[in-house]
Amino acid sequence: MNFDSDPIITKLQAGLLPVKISDASDEIKREGQRGASVLMPLVYRDEWKVILTQRPQTMPSHAGQIAFPGGKREVGETAQKAALRETEEEVGLQAESITLIGRLPSFNAVGEYRITPFVGVVDPKAAIIPDQREVADVFETPLSFLMNPENHVARDVFFGGKDHRFYDMPYDEEDGTHRNIWGMTAMTMYRLYQRAYLGVFETDY
Repeated sequence: MNFDSDPIITKLQAGLLPVKISDASDEIKREGQRGASVLMPLVYRDEWKVILTQRPQTMPSHAGQIAFPGGKREVGETAQKAALRETEEEVGLQAESITLIGRLPSFNAVGEYRITPFVGVVDPKAAIIPDQREVADVFETPLSFLMNPENHVARDVFFGGKDHRFYDMPYDEEDGTHRNIWGMTAMTMYRLYQRAYLGVFETDY
C-alpha cells in the first residue's frame, strides 16, 4: 500500500505517537487494572473512511455500542500485537493487510482498562469477515465527517466529583441508518482531531 505522500495520512501522522512504545506509558496505572488495545482502521474508498463495528444487543456489556476492533491484552502480549490480534478475531482483517501508522496516548478508561489506541491503514482489497458473536455490523464512516468540528456534539457529564466534556459524533448513512458514535470511540477520534488538526497535544491521559 503506497500512501506515503497522501496529505491526509501525513496530517494524521503528525498528531500520532510512534507505533513502538518505549516509555511504558501503556502499562497499568492502578491496582486491578488490565491492559487493552484498539485499532482505528482507515481504508481508502474514493475517500478515507474509518471502519467501525456495532456490538450485538446480546452482549453482556456495552451492548449495541459503536466500537473499534479491540480488547484486552493476553499475558505476555504487547499492546500492538493485541490490537492486531483482536482486529483479526473480530472482523477478520489479518495483520498482513494492515499498516500501522502510529498511536494515540494510552489512557485510563472509566472501567478497569488502560487502553492504547493504534491507527492503521487497511488494504482496500482485504476481506472483512465479522465474528457474529462479537460484531453485529461493520460499517464505514468518512474520516472527513469525523474530523469536522461541526459534527462534534458536546455532552457534559459529572462524575468523580468533576465536570467532564465529551463529544459525540452521530452519523446518518445514505440509506437513513442512524449511528450513535459516542463514548470512548468518539473521544478517541476527537483526540486524534485535537492532535492532528488543531495541534493540541494533551498530556493528562
